[in-house]
Amino acid sequence: MGNYKIRKHNKPISIAIKGYLDKSGGKVTASRNEIEWRFNALDWKYQKQILFAFLQSGMSDRKWAYKKLYTFWDDCFIPFLKDIWELYHERELSWLIIQFFPSDCLKKKMKELSEGRNYYFLYQRLREDPDFVLDKTRLNEADLLSVMAETGEIITDDDIRDMFYIIIYKLCKGVYKFGAYRVMPDDKEPPLLPMFESSIVRLMIGVIAGKLERYELVEELRKWLVSVSSDLWKEYGYSYNYGSNEERHEILSNHCMKYIPQEYKDVWDTFDNDNQQQFLEYLKERNKIHLQNADSDEIVRKVLRDLADEPSICKSK
Repeated sequence: MGNYKIRKHNKPISIAIKGYLDKSGGKVTASRNEIEWRFNALDWKYQKQILFAFLQSGMSDRKWAYKKLYTFWDDCFIPFLKDIWELYHERELSWLIIQFFPSDCLKKKMKELSEGRNYYFLYQRLREDPDFVLDKTRLNEADLLSVMAETGEIITDDDIRDMFYIIIYKLCKGVYKFGAYRVMPDDKEPPLLPMFESSIVRLMIGVIAGKLERYELVEELRKWLVSVSSDLWKEYGYSYNYGSNEERHEILSNHCMKYIPQEYKDVWDTFDNDNQQQFLEYLKERNKIHLQNADSDEIVRKVLRDLADEPSICKSK
């Protein structure tokens, strides 16, 4: 017979909840661990009690509850979460509010909820509302591309290239942030530069592949990322790792800027990097040129894809 570790029998969850609520009883940490371990398998009445208790506790417990609420949502939490929002204005709670609160509430709190990329997710919730007017200057290029796809605009591969290189340009200029972390070499293949692993680049590639299904273009852009990365390692080796964080940022930005096509830099260097309207007007004019030069087959394919996505209005008799 094998040796087996005998586990203690589960106590009633009410005991763990009581231990968690009694902040002076010395059992808060053990009770919290027990609750978190057993939470998903509990009856809803206990889950609700636990969620309310965690929401009234410290920041880490509140954030644990926010994550659970995506799966165990109930409108009974709305009044309580409104009060918590007024107290803390936590970013993690803003995501929950945007996801689940009624649209009227979102419109009233638009200004305080719409910081950063939250604006794009508010657009996703409110885009059918006649009172909502999309401000494209508040979108990054990846989200702008998503919106263009969702609204049925004809998007050429050259439009996508323009937006991709704008993202790289803005990373180099510090408009979009990235971590210039130290890189661990891999014998099999050179790693991508840290700036290419940033969330904005990953998001852009994800939109091109997942939403637009331009797989050949994705492969082209990935090859560019690999090539630029390989050239930096050839130039610096992994001595790149030994500089300060600021020095690594400068090395990456200066290196990548050299690989952005000059025709882009000649124009963008005249822009205010924080003035998104200038970039939008540039993209609009470029789109006109791309459509004029586009292979007619590309436009036909776009129309056919749109028709395929529409429910059939004519059925054979």
